[in-house]
Amino acid sequence: MGLDPKGEFTYRDGVAVIQVFFFSAFLILGSVLCFRHGFKRSDGWIAIVTLSILRVLAGAFQLASINNPGTTTYGGALICQGIGLAPLTLLNMGLFVRLNKWVTIIPQRVFSVASIVVIIGLALGIYGGWSSADGDMSTNSELKASVIIFPAVYVLFIGMFALFAPRWNELPKPESGLLACFAVSIPFMLARYLYSIIGDFSQHLRPEFNQLTGNVTILLCMAVLEEIFVVAFFVISGLRLAKLPESMRDKPEGETELGARRY
Repeated sequence: MGLDPKGEFTYRDGVAVIQVFFFSAFLILGSVLCFRHGFKRSDGWIAIVTLSILRVLAGAFQLASINNPGTTTYGGALICQGIGLAPLTLLNMGLFVRLNKWVTIIPQRVFSVASIVVIIGLALGIYGGWSSADGDMSTNSELKASVIIFPAVYVLFIGMFALFAPRWNELPKPESGLLACFAVSIPFMLARYLYSIIGDFSQHLRPEFNQLTGNVTILLCMAVLEEIFVVAFFVISGLRLAKLPESMRDKPEGETELGARRY
């Protein structure tokens, strides 16, 4: 498979339109959630805004490549698609940061390390994506490292879920719904990570899983729709939540009301 012909609106461009449509809506709803719950990275809601911007840009670059194919458009699309895994992963972390304010289980340093690791993956994804677009559109060591980092961090979040799940009855009812949100999202997140892993590590299947030149139906069903469903789950859950009490809003995760560590 190769790049789409110049001047033609293709199936891949139609998928880009779907992306732009849904993530434009998520950008608005994510902004509402940020104004309601906070703009801090640790709160997680800003990740919806960041991911939505990246997905709108990715779709825009893909559509721009119809008449202006080149390193800028293809590189922009590839980078924005690839690094979107960073805010998607951090969105899940924000969920546990919030739950940890109600039932303290996870030490704050765990969240800090996870955040730093995701940022490293983001940097590798940007550099690797641009190098790939400037060359032959193939994968490279930076992209491979980036793709491994995000699911590795997500496995950590699955472990956190296993710790919080037995104590769901200690959470206020609207907050316990976040655990259900995470559980429902797991198969979609795993499918999304699997798409990237296969695209970078399977030499036999790589041509089908290339975001710019691969099978568009696979891209739609294993990446684009998965992200739409996951973000929709989080948006719906976020809109159902009340603001945190003022005493908890700025409280470091893992700290009691009296300021003493509970771990």
